[in-house]
Amino acid sequence: MSQNALAAGIVNTANALGMSPVDLATIMSYETAGTFDPTKAGPTTQWGQHRGLIQFGEPQAQQYGVDWQNPVASQLGPDGAVAQYFRAHGWQPGMSMLDAYSVVNAGAPGRYNASDANNGGAPGTVADKVNNQMAAHRANAERLLAGYGGEQAPQQAPQQDMPQQQGQPQMGQVPQPNQMQAPQFKPLQGYQMTQNALAIQPVQNPRFNQLAKYMG
Repeated sequence: MSQNALAAGIVNTANALGMSPVDLATIMSYETAGTFDPTKAGPTTQWGQHRGLIQFGEPQAQQYGVDWQNPVASQLGPDGAVAQYFRAHGWQPGMSMLDAYSVVNAGAPGRYNASDANNGGAPGTVADKVNNQMAAHRANAERLLAGYGGEQAPQQAPQQDMPQQQGQPQMGQVPQPNQMQAPQFKPLQGYQMTQNALAIQPVQNPRFNQLAKYMG
């Protein structure tokens, strides 16, 4: 399983659901203990052995078409098991991260105070897990998606040493035609190329003689 294939599948699934790819990848990182293992085994409950990217119970895996011989392709994508599960359990495009994890952990959106601790899950409610237990998994999700070359890359924190120039598109945006400008190059003043084309000789210009001493 390549990381790019996994990331592409997560992005395609999230886009089909109207969900943030980072939110979906964060949930999958949490549910697989940070591994993104599509066959990750979890607790055994009244639904049998839980496995996979969102920890399907055995009847749910069968119902939504998980193929453990082809776990990535069968779980991810617009019509994969993950997308089918979300739609069947009340997910609507644009819902929050809390609702997304509530669907996975509690079977429906809006169940923020529900807990699966009695079924072998981690202690804490849906809200507690999202708000207090997923920070490292969000960072893990961002690392995974940052390596994916698709258009839906995760948002990056602004870099202080690289200010955005006016008129340039932000990272992650597709530049519009009127934003795409030919690069402009300034000549290197004070130097000229020799016939060798590999050596640079100083021009006899007093303003650059001092600089030429250091560069020679």
